[in-house]
Amino acid sequence: MIEAREVSVFFKRGFLKRVIRALDGFSIHIQKGDVFGLVGPNGAGKSTAMYAFLGLIKPDRGEVRLFGERPEPGSKLYNKIAYVPEDPHYHLYLTVEEAVGYYAALYNDPVPKSRIQGAIARMGLVEFKDLRLSKCSKGMKQKAGLATCLLTDPELVFLDEPTRGLDPVTVKDFRDIILEMNKKGTTFVINSHVLSEVEMICNRVAIMDRGRVVVQDEMAYLLTYDLENYSVELDVPDQVPPFLRETKREEGRLRGEIPAKSLHEFLGFVEGRNLKLYECSLKKATLEEAFFKTIQKGS
Repeated sequence: MIEAREVSVFFKRGFLKRVIRALDGFSIHIQKGDVFGLVGPNGAGKSTAMYAFLGLIKPDRGEVRLFGERPEPGSKLYNKIAYVPEDPHYHLYLTVEEAVGYYAALYNDPVPKSRIQGAIARMGLVEFKDLRLSKCSKGMKQKAGLATCLLTDPELVFLDEPTRGLDPVTVKDFRDIILEMNKKGTTFVINSHVLSEVEMICNRVAIMDRGRVVVQDEMAYLLTYDLENYSVELDVPDQVPPFLRETKREEGRLRGEIPAKSLHEFLGFVEGRNLKLYECSLKKATLEEAFFKTIQKGS
């Protein structure tokens, strides 16, 4: 569905026109039905990659194709696409409902008013629909932008830092919306710094650094098991055994790690002290751990 081949994008900055390589041999392949995450440190080129996908930036080298076509301004290709930038800008004199209606009017095919109202309701904005955007919080403006993705049935949605400024309840609701739309066939490309969110919803991910893709793989393969260690959670004992490395303690529970070779000794310790054991499983690497391990290798 999306393919980028050896894409390079150069910017010139400052008085001396110093060349900055925002993308440097960037290559990626995103399949139909993916919820695909782009992650990387600041300046890795994630937003620039989004702009290249959308045809907002023309690569200096290489090529980008969406649905087998090059993204060109004004193309009918965009009838299939929805996009919410990291920091949406609106005509602030419009109300929430007027703003969503304005973007609905930009489509070639009319969007029914019921669809506009449904999108506003789905994002929890009904009680604020008559509020001018100039008086809306950053989170509410972000919700209005996300509502525009629900105006049609897009085949492809680009989201640049979609949960920025949203409260935890809205983040959960929006995550559910993404998964619902994905089940119906919508492909998502999500650029985010919130690695825990990416881990929860994305099936594939690319880790970027310095304008390149360092790793691109299935989420399941990135989150590998550590066969040498177990994660455990138990009642706080009167004395912590030397083989248990404590990582957290709260509300009478202790979380930590034990070497796999100490498993039987640990279970005997728990049973001998009549402690409740809440978790004992092979340690699984998080996306955050995989991310830092990948970036450190490349530095």
